[in-house]
Amino acid sequence: MKLIEAGVGTRIRTQITVLVFLTGMISSGLVALLLIVLQSATGDDRQSQGAIDQVAPLLRTLDALAPDARPVVMENLRNRTLQIDLGGLAGDSQAPDGRPLPKVSEALAAVLGGRITVPLAVEDPSGRLSFEARLMDGQGVVVRLTPPAPLPPMFPLLPPLLLFVALSTALSLWAGLRIVAPLTRFAAAVERFGLDGRDAPLPEEGPAEIRKATGAFNRMRERILRLIADRTQMMMAISHDLRTPLTRLRLRTEDIRDEELRGRMRKDMDAMESSISDAVASLRHASVAEGFERTDLTSVVGTICDEFTDAGFNVEFETAERVAGWVRPQAVARAVSNLVQNATKYGARVAVRIDRPRPDIARIEVEDDGPGIPAHEREAVLKPFYRMDPARMDGGGFGLGLAIADDVARSHKGALTLLDGRPHGLRARLELKIAPCRPPSTGLL
Repeated sequence: MKLIEAGVGTRIRTQITVLVFLTGMISSGLVALLLIVLQSATGDDRQSQGAIDQVAPLLRTLDALAPDARPVVMENLRNRTLQIDLGGLAGDSQAPDGRPLPKVSEALAAVLGGRITVPLAVEDPSGRLSFEARLMDGQGVVVRLTPPAPLPPMFPLLPPLLLFVALSTALSLWAGLRIVAPLTRFAAAVERFGLDGRDAPLPEEGPAEIRKATGAFNRMRERILRLIADRTQMMMAISHDLRTPLTRLRLRTEDIRDEELRGRMRKDMDAMESSISDAVASLRHASVAEGFERTDLTSVVGTICDEFTDAGFNVEFETAERVAGWVRPQAVARAVSNLVQNATKYGARVAVRIDRPRPDIARIEVEDDGPGIPAHEREAVLKPFYRMDPARMDGGGFGLGLAIADDVARSHKGALTLLDGRPHGLRARLELKIAPCRPPSTGLL
């Protein structure tokens, strides 16, 4: 098993095919070895029996004929593999050298029933068999028989091997359809749920183990979706209930005559309003399933930069090529807007760049010249509601901007990476996997 995994990979289809093939080859080798041994052990017996079956009727025919008719019949019976002569082999100077076969001569005599004697049977070095027989009238007959060439040892294995190849191919196809295909669909469904979570339940099909795992996955999916729906409903209700007293507080601050106190209270209420808006926007982003559209990312990013520039921020946009592909345009726009807004809070100058390092990857970088984020904090700030202290605490917000951008990147099979700016500051790199053509209906790239 380790050899299979190391040599041909870990795909189930490959492992099943290799295992079936190796098992069949080992079984065929053992069967071939057994047949060769049996063929070697019984080859002489089969050859001798075939010679007896061929010579016995010939000798009976000659014994039944008159002596003067025998030469004519023998002449007609002679061929390339059969020679018949009248006479005796014993004492004949032309008798071939070879290995005597007493058991064969006895077996032939037994078949002839004692009417015809067979005193000698010889096998010469070339494999030809010679028999000396005495007919009832004393006439001697010598029969020389050349047996057919034996089949090669592997010839009997050709049909089973062809059958094995056909069965192995059929078994591999069956394994792929019955086992691998449901597993592939199961893995794809798990990945889609991790990125989107809005597909229909996976059909429970395939072997019992896969059906059981699919059922457990569907039940887990339902529980998670129900939990998310309950959380969303609760947070939306809390946000709605908070806005009402917040509005009353704004109205009451108008009665405060102390300008400084009224300004501080308004600032706190603005921060509360911003936090509630961020929370609601985050929930809407998680609950609304946006489809993929063919989008000019260069125009989207450029428009966002122009909006911040019009608002008085120093935002520079750089691009060397036009980048377009199938993405979720509103989600990408929100992610880029969050990154630019985050950069304008802490830096005086912001540089935004877009390029395509690979045909299927769009890379957007937002760099500021602010205080930056320490390396040990960069993973934590991507989590929702996480707030740093003290470097970036004075910018307001609810700690959701980077978390939303990271979620958008993962929904596009990409990543959000936080790097050091040059010479200082923060460089946020948003990489998205873009498709040159329309993605499948599942919404995955």
